[in-house]
Amino acid sequence: MLNHKLRMNEDKSKPTAAALQPVLILRRLDYLPPWLAITLGVCLSLGAVLVPASSLVAVMSFVALLGIAIALAHGGEPIAEIIRELKPEPPPPKPVEPSPPERPSLVELVDIPAGVFDMGSTEFDWSQPVHEVHVPAFRCMRYLVTRRLYKKIIGNDPGWPEGEADERPVNQVSWYDAIEFCNRLSEKEGLQPCYHEEAGGMWQCDSSADGYRLPTETEWEYACRAGTQTRYSFSDDESELGDYAWFDKNSNGQPHPVGQKKRNPWGLYDMHGNVWEWVQDCYHDSYKDASADGSAWETGNCQRRVLRGGSFGNWAWNLRSAYRGWNSPGSRGGYGGFRCVRGSRRQP
Repeated sequence: MLNHKLRMNEDKSKPTAAALQPVLILRRLDYLPPWLAITLGVCLSLGAVLVPASSLVAVMSFVALLGIAIALAHGGEPIAEIIRELKPEPPPPKPVEPSPPERPSLVELVDIPAGVFDMGSTEFDWSQPVHEVHVPAFRCMRYLVTRRLYKKIIGNDPGWPEGEADERPVNQVSWYDAIEFCNRLSEKEGLQPCYHEEAGGMWQCDSSADGYRLPTETEWEYACRAGTQTRYSFSDDESELGDYAWFDKNSNGQPHPVGQKKRNPWGLYDMHGNVWEWVQDCYHDSYKDASADGSAWETGNCQRRVLRGGSFGNWAWNLRSAYRGWNSPGSRGGYGGFRCVRGSRRQP
């Protein structure tokens, strides 16, 4: 009956904890075995004959309450049901929607750690003064952009020698072709393109974009040296160059498939030789007033863009880590190619 009253009250308002406290006390008697409850009732009834009349009312009240408890034990709801009315269950947590998986990259990238190094060389006037540079971390393509990859992204293969697109580095591409490739590759992988054209025909790279771009000249030399300060990433010994690079003495006058020579200490291939590599910077005749934070140096009219690394047609000294070349950004020479990077970069 008490259960019935509780359910009737449910239609009006939820019972408070104070109102349900006696019920909870009684329901704890549910755990009494029926034979024990009956025995207690019989004993109390016999005791009523022996006690004064003043105690009879108290005894009878207890017997009545005990009877209610026995009835609840056989037909009532479990204690948990009443407690649930007092303390409703919390709503289930909202399902967490999984983030969309990152698109697989079409290129293999190497994580280049942040660091400090001495950039330049006293061996070349145009690579002086030697200056300390702090380089933020970035990611660099392990291999040069190949003719096959270039055709997949752009739709044509301008490379030489003529023939089907293959794993040789793409060449006969201008600086403008290289940055277009970076933007198209970014779009292909669902990334924000870096390059946009400003008034006057100048192209700038948005440093907040997560897409592909050309390395700065500082990043390129830092990645090429890979922690070394020798002429080449392996040593000063020119006789070892054939193990790491394609150049005039072993190339037979043409570029070769990427990744066939030994890699540098950071796992990058063809940093010396095979084809020159376009970088972001405008060319200056020296490093005077160059920044020390790894950003691109793009002041001036930028009618010349920097090339690094040397090519299959160059002498060994053109392939040194600090050596610098240049060409007009619209030039499409057979000796020039590029690789892309990703990662945070500060603009001057």
